[in-house]
Amino acid sequence: MRLPRWVGRDQLGWSGVVAVSVVPGLLLWAQVGPGPGAVVSVLLPGLVAGAAFALLRRRTEGLRTELAQVRRTAEQRADLVAAVSHDVRTPLAMVKVAADLLVQGAPGEINERQRRFLMTISDQSDQAVAIAEDLLVQARIEAGRFSARFAPTDLNRVVAETVRGLRPLAEQRDQRIVTDLPRLAPLLVLDERLIRRAIVNLSTNAMRFTRSGGMVVVRLLDNDDWAVVSVTDDGVGMTPAAREQLFRPFVTGSTLADGTGLGLVLTKQIAQLHGGRLLVDTKPQHGTTIMLRLPHRRTP
Repeated sequence: MRLPRWVGRDQLGWSGVVAVSVVPGLLLWAQVGPGPGAVVSVLLPGLVAGAAFALLRRRTEGLRTELAQVRRTAEQRADLVAAVSHDVRTPLAMVKVAADLLVQGAPGEINERQRRFLMTISDQSDQAVAIAEDLLVQARIEAGRFSARFAPTDLNRVVAETVRGLRPLAEQRDQRIVTDLPRLAPLLVLDERLIRRAIVNLSTNAMRFTRSGGMVVVRLLDNDDWAVVSVTDDGVGMTPAAREQLFRPFVTGSTLADGTGLGLVLTKQIAQLHGGRLLVDTKPQHGTTIMLRLPHRRTP
């Protein structure tokens, strides 16, 4: 059936073509506006249309209620994690200080075996504090309470300083951690605190997969669109099944790892917050490389 056509402009300034087809109980109306695409409406008989709108309104209200409940749950979780994190970090910090003082021989001389035990206590205290901090940041991000502070940042400096701070931990594990940085430092708009946290998480995760005497390499690559921080270990690598589980909480991907997997979950969130992503290259018995890809942003 050929439809009648009308071309004109309404009072709102919209112009285009209107086609009307009268079918028993159904009216079809279409109008092309000033923007791309068209607005198409189907007008049903009054009773049917009223029921449809009522159903749509009920569903919308239900979705709003569910969304509000999800937000309240996330906020309650963030409050709980914040309280627990504070209560956990304080005694752990005291344990670490006491262990470090004993290692330094402040109360008296200790033998080599005692020193190794005390260094283990200090190391594990650091890891527990890091887990508490990761949980806190992750909960704040999920609750929408985390405000990222984006600013132009020298990524070479951030990587070098972060790895320098990790070298004592690597030495305790009888490992080496080295950097491979470009001569021209990339300047990216990012949240330096979060990127440092991500590099720490990726590096300590690599240390857990690396055997005694092994090496972790932190590289920075840069092009016109992306900067990539890659962390490579020479450990046992992962199977495809372990790779699929990698970014799930409390999954570490290997029986050799002594972490919780929470650090990688947070690092993935940090990458997404910057408009980037995490990439993984791994093969059993050939080590693993995890890459943090960050886009170049022109403004904070």
